[in-house]
Amino acid sequence: MIRKGMIFGVFDGLHEGHKKFLTDAAAQCAELIVVVAHPEAVFILKKKYPLRTLENRIGEIQSFNPRFKVVTGDAKLGEWHALKEHQPDTVFLGYDQGRIAEELKKMNVPFIVLEAHRPSEFKSSLLDKDS
Repeated sequence: MIRKGMIFGVFDGLHEGHKKFLTDAAAQCAELIVVVAHPEAVFILKKKYPLRTLENRIGEIQSFNPRFKVVTGDAKLGEWHALKEHQPDTVFLGYDQGRIAEELKKMNVPFIVLEAHRPSEFKSSLLDKDS
């Protein structure tokens, strides 16, 4: 079992896909650190701000599983403070996090890409259109 794992995400509305992603990662490690994207970083990456506040997104994850250590990601891309501070043994990535995978490769940080949970149904960008 992996001692310390880490996940990065926006988590803008904790849907079933997110819950499966978090649960699958947590099952493979003793401790899971969840890095919730800072709104400024989300804007840089997606050209839009999250619909929910940072506090709301963190609260949803903490309510889902209080054992997770939830931290805020960097406002500026490429700083990787959470990664440097917590030094996970492995980072768990979703099927759509190729950009992070490329950065982790450059830094020689081990990662595992987890299987998607019904991505045509549970994807934040699709669910946001329904709201």
